[in-house]
Amino acid sequence: MKGLSVYLRRHGRQVIWLIVAVAVVSGLLLYKLGSLTGGLSAGELSAGNAAVGWHGIYDDPLYLPLKLVRSVVFVLFSDHGRLLTRLPNVLFGGLAIASFAVLVRLWHGTRTAILASLLFATAAWVLHASRLASFDVMYLAALPVLLLVDVLLQKYASHASVWYASMLIWGLFLYIPGMIWFVILNIFLQRSNIAAGWQRFSLWWQRALYLAAGLVWLPLLADYLARSGKVGFWLGLPTHLAGPSALLKQFAAVPVHLFIRGPQYPQLWLGRAPLVDIFTLAAALIGIYFYATHWRAARSQLLGLSAIIGVFLVGLGGPVGFSVLVPLIYITAATGLAYLLREWFGVFPSNPLARGLGLGLIILAVAVSCGYNLKAYFVAWPHNTTTKAVFRYRR
Repeated sequence: MKGLSVYLRRHGRQVIWLIVAVAVVSGLLLYKLGSLTGGLSAGELSAGNAAVGWHGIYDDPLYLPLKLVRSVVFVLFSDHGRLLTRLPNVLFGGLAIASFAVLVRLWHGTRTAILASLLFATAAWVLHASRLASFDVMYLAALPVLLLVDVLLQKYASHASVWYASMLIWGLFLYIPGMIWFVILNIFLQRSNIAAGWQRFSLWWQRALYLAAGLVWLPLLADYLARSGKVGFWLGLPTHLAGPSALLKQFAAVPVHLFIRGPQYPQLWLGRAPLVDIFTLAAALIGIYFYATHWRAARSQLLGLSAIIGVFLVGLGGPVGFSVLVPLIYITAATGLAYLLREWFGVFPSNPLARGLGLGLIILAVAVSCGYNLKAYFVAWPHNTTTKAVFRYRR
């Protein structure tokens, strides 16, 4: 208790802000969770009625992290309605937002992390994926977590707990179709740190525990792939590969859907609006410019290769959807915000009026973007006739 009291005296303000942030994000993700739509979609109804527990997971363990949480919630509340059917996704949506915030703070500082996290948490696509009982949220959360693991391995390489946690996460994320390529990229870019980390474990039981942390997940996955034969699906490939011309159209459609005209997914999106608003797009383009001019940096290579893999998998039309690309867009937008503020403050290093004006304009733009996305999700989307037709099932 004395140690806790000392910690609160030293970090009381940070603790208060953390509590406020958790309360805001929780309220955002839980607000009208069960009543925003008139019912469930066909996919949500299937998710709510799917087998849970060991038998359900053994039969199909893909998307294991989400299915584990669903098993706990659905077993505890066997008569679950819309709210509890969607609640497991909310938890992973919160994980995506938290991982994003920590990642941006480590890269760009607290101010940019607050502004960028507000953009990301209120993004319409993030709200859709986080509050709908689908597997899209796994991709929304997986990529920020993997990027954060990469940063923590570099920053806290001397901490054994970081190595054990990274192995656990890499092994667990292999159950998400298509994520194996991002895990391989993560391991490849960290190969020197992994080798150095292995040398730090001087005792045999430390090395055994390190290997077990990653290998413990593999037997069930290997058994499932051998039983089902769904290796292509697990790799992120479509069931039927389109022809060359159709594939080219699909790849070309990825940036179009992101920035110009959105996909026709009434269960996940409103009309044909682009997936990101104009301010986020502008900030992301500035961030892309920054990384392009620093392409030799390790961070630029990490994000660039992740984007290439993501666009390729989404363009193939397999199980990997746009949720894997949305965090990357907002991460580059965060870099764009940090770059704008740095350049502005560089021009006005000691003029408080000019510095305040620049920061105020950015805050105003972020507020307008947040308001636009919140209105699109909470007002326009649930009242759209197509949305009402999709969410017509009762439970």
